[in-house]
Amino acid sequence: MVTSSKQPHQEIKKGVKNKIRKSQKLQERKDNGNEHQKDQSRDRKKGTKSKTRNVHYPVGVDHFSTLELGGYAFIDRTLYLKDVFASGFNHFLILRPRRSGKSLFLQMIESFVGIQNYLGKYKNVDFSSYEIGIRRKELLERQELLCEEEEVELLDLQKTWGYRSQHPTIYLSLYVPDPPSSDGGAADFIELIKQRISAIAEKYRAIIDRKALPKVLRRALRMLSNLRTDFPWHTGLYRLSEILAEYYGRKAVVLIDEYDSSLHFTLKGGMHSKVRSFLMNLLSLALKDNVHVEKSVVMGTTRFLKNGEFAPVFGFSEEEVRFLYKKKSVSNVQLADLKAKYNGYIVGDTRLYNPWSVMSCLEGKNVLNYWAGTGTVENIIEALRKDFSILSKLASVWKGESTVSIEIERLAAYPRSEESVLGGLFWAVLLQTGYLSLSEPYDGKGSTVDLKITNLEMKEAVRQILDGVGSVSCSASSKKLLQSFAASGNLGDLVSAIEDITLASSSKNLTREESYHNILFAMMYCTLTNWLVISEGESGHGFSDICLVPLADQQKTAVVIEIKHRKSSKATASKVPDLDTLAREALKQIEDKNYCFALKKYANVEEVLCLGIAFSHKSLKYAVKYNKIAT
Repeated sequence: MVTSSKQPHQEIKKGVKNKIRKSQKLQERKDNGNEHQKDQSRDRKKGTKSKTRNVHYPVGVDHFSTLELGGYAFIDRTLYLKDVFASGFNHFLILRPRRSGKSLFLQMIESFVGIQNYLGKYKNVDFSSYEIGIRRKELLERQELLCEEEEVELLDLQKTWGYRSQHPTIYLSLYVPDPPSSDGGAADFIELIKQRISAIAEKYRAIIDRKALPKVLRRALRMLSNLRTDFPWHTGLYRLSEILAEYYGRKAVVLIDEYDSSLHFTLKGGMHSKVRSFLMNLLSLALKDNVHVEKSVVMGTTRFLKNGEFAPVFGFSEEEVRFLYKKKSVSNVQLADLKAKYNGYIVGDTRLYNPWSVMSCLEGKNVLNYWAGTGTVENIIEALRKDFSILSKLASVWKGESTVSIEIERLAAYPRSEESVLGGLFWAVLLQTGYLSLSEPYDGKGSTVDLKITNLEMKEAVRQILDGVGSVSCSASSKKLLQSFAASGNLGDLVSAIEDITLASSSKNLTREESYHNILFAMMYCTLTNWLVISEGESGHGFSDICLVPLADQQKTAVVIEIKHRKSSKATASKVPDLDTLAREALKQIEDKNYCFALKKYANVEEVLCLGIAFSHKSLKYAVKYNKIAT
């Protein structure tokens, strides 16, 4: 990840240090100024709005400019503009979980640097009333009394302020709610991105004097704004930056949001090949060695771990949450609730709150799960249905029984063209999207880190994913039946629950034995909270599919389940055993391989319900036998 650096200011600092020292009296006044700066900085970190009982929090605002217009309580991040415009870097890649304020940050940059005529009245913001303007004014007013660090800071602020409303901007979001996984989906995605580029070009075309452009650029602008099919769209951003730099006499600032939203868990390479090729050409031409671009900031979620200049921007600190909390009387929400529910995102040595959830909670005055409803998890669920080992591990992490250890190099990797995200980077992606966080701050040492579920909100989000694998969310009755079985040990309730969950599942997810296995395991693991749910546990002469062990001393019956799947077609129907036969074979396998053997170690277990189940699509048959545990 690229972040800003203070290296470009080393020569400035040397020059400042070589200046003749001021008198002792002036030095004392300067020290007093330092203390004043610290006090003001603390106040500004708490925001610039006055306290009021009618204050609102910016939940769902559509642009950065709305913060000021709507009179919201918010945390002012404008001082971070100097880390973009006063640094020696031209290109920034900023990676943080979704719903952490990335789009708002890009909008802030656009409002600050963009051409006012292009932005329009709605997106123009008076930055003199924000931290960056207040701090700049404060330092200018006591310019003769500044200490060395303050002089450097003022130079940075002045350089940054010089960008104010001076550069054409290209703001492009690559967000799509569902990552494309088919040829048709890839074509639709590419067409959508073309339309968005065309809309930017059309907006500029409406305000510039096209006669001032060379003929070749006038033609390119016309083709871009008209969405011409014969235009080489992989050059779209490059050509647009060239047009704007030529017309305005200043290089463009390119802002790319959600560059990795088209990442798909189960696709080889993590992305459809046509999408990958289009984006690679589009972005590399626009950003790499493009002489028409002054600065670029690219936002995404994948591959973040270490701290950086921008880490505090995309989350709330403890102090900031306390400030926001005090802004409004929320009697049924306690600070401890906010911490347990929304804190725990670790980047480097920084521990942050989820800003979206904190704001939503304070605005709605209820401690609920806000983050999970802002994205889709279908491709995660699809991935888990295909790999039981990952599903089993995620279930264990969700229950708090274990953590996930991952190699650091996996966090810096991207799936190869022959590798799916599921195959190599699943845990890294869950970290990067916010479901998991580091167990402890990473000190830069060691080759691995341990991951755990971030907080209570994410624990519920992961439970919903597991529910989705088991389709429990589609059938509340199956959960009730399982809970009834857990309380009474009634076989009928267990079988009815399995039938219910099978009927609630999509036929396209019921194609092989592992499909039924994963769906049933996820359902039972989430619902039977007072039972030990074991999958593919070694026992006797093999590995049983699913084993259920009661943890309460008064419950005496464990369950061993063996699953069979009837694969048949019209050509092979006569050769494949019927479901009754397969169910009896499953039951016989439990006995022949002595799967009940490992249950002897549980003191409360006195008998085992051996259940052989055979599936075909949404139909099932079962065979059952009770065995006593030999003492």
